[in-house]
Amino acid sequence: MGRFIVIEGLDGSGKSSQIELLKQSLESRGEKVHVTHEPTSYETGAYLNRILAGSDDKDIHLQAALFLADRIEHVTNPEFGIKKYLDDGYTVICDRYYYSSLAYQGTDPECDYEWVRNMNMGCSKLLKPDLCIFLDVKPEVCKDRIDSGRDNIELYEQSAAQLSGIRDGFMTVLDDLKNNCGHNIVIIDGGRDIDVISKEILSYV
Repeated sequence: MGRFIVIEGLDGSGKSSQIELLKQSLESRGEKVHVTHEPTSYETGAYLNRILAGSDDKDIHLQAALFLADRIEHVTNPEFGIKKYLDDGYTVICDRYYYSSLAYQGTDPECDYEWVRNMNMGCSKLLKPDLCIFLDVKPEVCKDRIDSGRDNIELYEQSAAQLSGIRDGFMTVLDDLKNNCGHNIVIIDGGRDIDVISKEILSYV
């Protein structure tokens, strides 16, 4: 069975670049690698992407529930699910997982952290990652990257202050899951040279 690796971070933290570099490194060693992301390209994922784009203003509880539904499909789909790839011996690298749900929806003042946590931690269909790496980049830097690299600013990318609050949420979530749920979590300084970051990620993997 393959290994399940999750890369987390704020929007603009460089996740996509580091995932591609990790994929290349592992494949050069002869490993089979499958890269995936959340929200997915399934129907629930498309709905969530419309919400994130700001075209659908939906309740925070509905967002959390939709992410869980999308995640269950993501893991269990018999043809393209994470579990299928792991069973076939692939290393699966996922851009975001339930850590994001807890940080974005769970720590929202209008939502209930324990509810979001219990939904995800208590779902027997979901898989516990072998490793979660969080790329920690200053919110101001992330916001500058977002503004310079995108035409459309999404729901959770409106300001550096908003990103700072999300980072605080991530720190709470990662501490909780590492210390209370036994998750293998590493926080990496994502503000350094891209190759230095890549080598550190590979060392943990």
